[in-house]
Parts: sequence; structure tokens; C-alpha cells
Amino acid sequence: MPPIRNSNDLCLRWRALMGTLGFGRARLWLAFLKPDDTMSAHLTQIEDIPRWADSTMCGSLVELCRHIVGRSGAGGSVAMLLTRPGRNPMDDADRSWARHLTSAADHLGVSMWPVHFANDVELRVFAPDDLQSKD
Repeated sequence: MPPIRNSNDLCLRWRALMGTLGFGRARLWLAFLKPDDTMSAHLTQIEDIPRWADSTMCGSLVELCRHIVGRSGAGGSVAMLLTRPGRNPMDDADRSWARHLTSAADHLGVSMWPVHFANDVELRVFAPDDLQSKD
């Protein structure tokens, strides 16, 4: 597979990996990219995730990723895709995942691609505006 050079490349790769959209339950998918930006052949799925994310849970997950990719991209980077069933558009609960994961990666110095989202009808990146708290 060719290297992933930008968020559009990553979105296309997630689309290819997911095939026909349609999900039976919420999952968080993790993919690790090597320093040459090629994606590892192994995908990790975390099943039955809670509807809302929190900083403790996401911090622990990103800490685990740091053990694989190191700090500041020395051993590569991590990409994450949040999937859930249904046709409802991205909502605040979905955004909580992207917000907490991104914050944890920034705090821990983990090189992470923008988080992506998929439901039964769309697959897209969480845009910077999606990461803004609505409080």
C-alpha cells in the first residue's frame, strides 16, 4: 500500500479498509503508521466503547499508543477511526472522542493523525471546528 501523506489519503484508506459502511456497534479502530508513513497491516479494534469519552480513558489509550510509536513521531504515528451504527450525523458524544483523544495525544507528545468518524452513511475527518468545546 502506498504511504499516507495527508488527511485525504488517510480518509481514502479508512474507506477502503471499512468497505461498505454499516456498523453493528460502536468501535474505535487504531492503525499504526511507520516512520515512512506506510500503514501497518494490523488494525486494532476496541469494541463496545462507551457513548461518551472522558480524559482518563483516552489518556490511558494514548499512553498505550505512545509505547508503540514513541514520542514526537520517532517510531511512527497512530491513526484512529470512531465508528458507530446509525445514520444520525456526528454529534457531541462523537466529538467528545475526537476532542479527548486529540488532547491526550498533544499532552503526551504522541504523533497522531486527525481522528476520523464513520456511521452507516458517511466517513469523514473530525474538522478543527468539531474539536471545539460547545460548553
